[in-house]
Amino acid sequence: MIKIAVCEDEKETQLLIEDYLENILKDISIEYEIQKYISGEELLESNLKDIDILLLDIKMEKLNGMDTARKIREVDNEMEIIFVTSLIDYVQEGYEVRAYRYLLKPIELEELKKHVLTCIKDIEINKESHITIKNKSNTYKIYLNEIKYIEVQKKDMLIHTINKNFDIKYSLGKIEKELNPYKFIRCHKSFIVNLRYVENIKPNTAILESGEEVPISRYRYKEVKEKFLKFLGDTIC
Repeated sequence: MIKIAVCEDEKETQLLIEDYLENILKDISIEYEIQKYISGEELLESNLKDIDILLLDIKMEKLNGMDTARKIREVDNEMEIIFVTSLIDYVQEGYEVRAYRYLLKPIELEELKKHVLTCIKDIEINKESHITIKNKSNTYKIYLNEIKYIEVQKKDMLIHTINKNFDIKYSLGKIEKELNPYKFIRCHKSFIVNLRYVENIKPNTAILESGEEVPISRYRYKEVKEKFLKFLGDTIC
């Protein structure tokens, strides 16, 4: 079941998006639910944890879309947010709330379809993808979409997730191979970072949306920057 919310204060646009979504989702034979909201305030009063994808108008009265997204990120890091706007002049602010997709008005069916199908694919992958690590008498199942970064401290490996940290005996090189197909990159001899949680890249540091800083070695900076920009390019229309 995929749950999609549309937060749009223009009734005509809201109905158009709903109609387009019905066509897109019926074509792929997926079980779905579409929720509609006319304001950021109404959206925030709902059960946000039930929403997988949010189409969010930026210019709304009272609480605008960007401020609404900031409040959502205080309680939910996984929701896929697609901003609906007339002009792409909020891209930098969008990074702050991990919203990299923008849908320009007037809305076209094919553009909406491209972003929604990509979101659904990412959601399905992220919900199922995990690594299993055996450590002496313990076995850990860790979901990839929850990992922020991984570091090695002496002989211990520390996996930082959104909920807790795992302190285990494991090889960084070995886990790097397991993470290779996903959005992770080795940024330092002792660190691997998940690009999904990176807000900004500096010459020697990756700034995460949580405010945490992950070091980038000098000779890895170019590759890290290129992969981060590609990650953003894959998600910005």
